[in-house]
Amino acid sequence: MKSPGRYPLELKSYELDHRGSMPVWVMYRYLQEAAELNAVDLGFDTEALLSRSLTWMLARLQLRSGEPPAGRSRLIAETWPSGIVSRFAQRDFRLYVDGADTAFVAATSYWLLIDINRKRPVTVENILGREHIVDVPHAVADPFPAIQPAGDPVFSAEFRVRRSDLDMNDHVNNVHYVEWLAEAVPEDVWRGGGITELDVEYKRAAQFGDAVRIDTHVSCPGAYTHRMSAGGNDLVLARSVWVAR
Repeated sequence: MKSPGRYPLELKSYELDHRGSMPVWVMYRYLQEAAELNAVDLGFDTEALLSRSLTWMLARLQLRSGEPPAGRSRLIAETWPSGIVSRFAQRDFRLYVDGADTAFVAATSYWLLIDINRKRPVTVENILGREHIVDVPHAVADPFPAIQPAGDPVFSAEFRVRRSDLDMNDHVNNVHYVEWLAEAVPEDVWRGGGITELDVEYKRAAQFGDAVRIDTHVSCPGAYTHRMSAGGNDLVLARSVWVAR
C-alpha cells in the first residue's frame, strides 16, 4: 500500500510568535512546503505544471491544532494525496515534533487544477491519477462547515497587498491570507490565545495593490467567522476557534 510522504523541516527562531511558540500561519507555511515537496516527488509540482500552463489553486483547508512546539524544533511533515471528489483533489497533512508519536497538527485540503490561459478548472484526474491516492483515513474527518458571517463585526482590519505577498502565479500566497486572519481578532484574543481550529474557504485571489478588508464576527464564545473582501468581492470566508494559552 502506498504511504504518505514524510519530510524533515526545522522550526526557526524567527518564525516563533510573541509566546515563543509556532503560530498558525507558520503551520500553514509548513503544510504548503510539504505539499510542494510531495508534488515534486510525484511529478505534479508548481513549476512542472506552469510549464504546461496549469497551476494548483487551494479552495478549502481545515486545520486542527493541539499544543504547538515552543522554541526551535525539528519537525516531520507528513502529507499525501487523499482523494478526488468531483473537480477537487484532496490532500491531507500531519505535523509532528521529530520523535513524537502524535501529530500536533492535522489538516485536510481541497484543490482545483486551473488552466492559466482559460482561467478555468480542468479535470484533476488528467494530472493526478487515482494511482497516486493514498488510501488512509483523512486527517480531519469533520465535514466542511457552511461559513456565514452575520451581525455586526466585533473587529475589522485592513491590509494593502504588497509585492512580497505574491507567489509564482502573481496572486497573494495562501499563507498571507491566514496571517491576516490571525490578526483580525481583538487584541486580548490574539495576545492571550491561539487557534485550535481553522476552516478557510478561498473564493478569489487578491492582486497587488488591493485594499483587503477583514470583518470578524462572534459565532459563539471563543469562535469567530471572518469575511475577507476587496473591491466589494469576497476573497475568503473563514472560521476560527481560539483557546487561552
